[in-house]
Amino acid sequence: MQLESAQHAWDGGDYTKAVEFYEQFLKSSPRHEKAAFARYQAATIYRRDLKQCERAIPHYIHLIEDFPSSPDVYNSRMFLAECYGKTDKPREAISEYENLLPFTTDEKEKRRIRIHIAELYYKMNDYGQAIAEYQKVTGNAPYDELSELAWLQTGGIRLLRDEYEEAIPAYQTVASNTKDGDIRRQTRYRLADCFERTFQYDQAVKTLEETEQDSKSPNYIQKRIASIRDNQRQRSVSSSSSLGWPQKR
Repeated sequence: MQLESAQHAWDGGDYTKAVEFYEQFLKSSPRHEKAAFARYQAATIYRRDLKQCERAIPHYIHLIEDFPSSPDVYNSRMFLAECYGKTDKPREAISEYENLLPFTTDEKEKRRIRIHIAELYYKMNDYGQAIAEYQKVTGNAPYDELSELAWLQTGGIRLLRDEYEEAIPAYQTVASNTKDGDIRRQTRYRLADCFERTFQYDQAVKTLEETEQDSKSPNYIQKRIASIRDNQRQRSVSSSSSLGWPQKR
């Protein structure tokens, strides 16, 4: 009766009432053959419908520990990790994602999990470990949406750390392989920035000249090229002055 009432309430969009019915059922029948189902439903409502991940966590843990043979255990582990991440428990989230890896043989799924792990390290400002995780996504893998994200994030971290030389290969990979025109354009802009920061002015200009114009900012590339050439001239003058060479009049 309680399960039927819970389903009826859920179908009607009364999520608070639905989860109350599921929890009443679990309190009275924690080992019932339908208990695993009720746990999963209650956790789903808290996580997805009520946006209360902290209340979903105990249900996922109970399901995993009390019903290890349930077909919902794999997804429960995934969602448990997600909930830990959303409740500012990144270490616990990483641990759950790591525990999840042995339960799948699908290589793309493993790479998707690694993306989640990398993003958690990134949020903790552990950039070195984040890069290491992103490398597990790109290593010996075809270029796809996962590797594209990993390369972009790697390039972004390198920029944050002023590692412009190291950022260049990441951005070159995306610029050469992405099928998204906007991503290609933005990546080439960043690539040009990296070339400029490493004093490869001609390469920076060449990169921009070969970049498709953005219709929303049709003058950006020409202005950027002019700025790069100006910086190049200033650096040349500064170098000449430091060596004591006479400047051209």
